[in-house]
Amino acid sequence: MSTTTRLRATEKKRLHLVMRDGTALEATIVIADDMPLVAFLTSRKGGWMNAMDARDPKSGVVESHLVLQTDLIALASAPDANMSITATAGSASTTRQVEVKLLGGQTLQGTVALAAGQRLSDLLAQSGRFLGLATTTVLPANVALGDVAVNIGAIRSVADRRG
Repeated sequence: MSTTTRLRATEKKRLHLVMRDGTALEATIVIADDMPLVAFLTSRKGGWMNAMDARDPKSGVVESHLVLQTDLIALASAPDANMSITATAGSASTTRQVEVKLLGGQTLQGTVALAAGQRLSDLLAQSGRFLGLATTTVLPANVALGDVAVNIGAIRSVADRRG
């Protein structure tokens, strides 16, 4: 009996990470070219993620290889806008504007994709460890972040902002 394994093409992608303690990190990961960031972060065995050329923007210190605990990542984004944050499932038929308050007081505004008739609480419960938030802005300064993956454990509350 033979088994055939289909190898997925991988690419190196840059990430900007904000850790729960407020520190930032810029790093490169190797990810399947069609894998969304939320799925990647959620699927790490034991929560551990390999990161290459990890740079602390404040100190400039670069580590050629780090292993990071994803549970300690509050926000992750792809600054080159070269990967999707969440899967583009055909069932996601609507978007909803939300305001996300993080532990520590930071407020984010963005949109989430929902299936027809899906409640916001159900989306959060089904998100796994990270929630995909599109067109994200930090309030009240209106600093644009783009699409981000937000650690569910770093969220204090989510308010529905549909008009």
